[in-house]
Amino acid sequence: MPAIAPATIAELAHKAGVDVASIRSYEEMGLLPCARRRRGRSGEFAYHQEHLDRLLFIRRALDLGFPLEAVAELANVTGALQTCNDVYQIAERHLMDLRRRIAELQRMEATIAGLAAACPRKGSRADCAVLAALKESA
Repeated sequence: MPAIAPATIAELAHKAGVDVASIRSYEEMGLLPCARRRRGRSGEFAYHQEHLDRLLFIRRALDLGFPLEAVAELANVTGALQTCNDVYQIAERHLMDLRRRIAELQRMEATIAGLAAACPRKGSRADCAVLAALKESA
């Protein structure tokens, strides 16, 4: 990917495939460095390749389900030195959370599949087996 010339926030958003509001949020959170002022009299803010690279990193991490706190750790926004093992620990923690959530979803799927299978799909709402089972759980 060729380097970007100084860009506006809208141009950066377009290149990274995110919206402007996300960029502003990432800046406020400290995940994305703030834009730099352009040289010259205009003094407009401009985004550079480092901004695009960080934004793409954030987007890829979020696409993999990493929470924002973990993205900040992975991006090393605090400036703390990190070893490969530190990064591994963050990834392993996320993997364990994903596995827990998948197991939870599989339990939910089995329960709902059983409810749906038991449903006669006819009769009144008052006779609905799914609603009756949900009321029992409450």
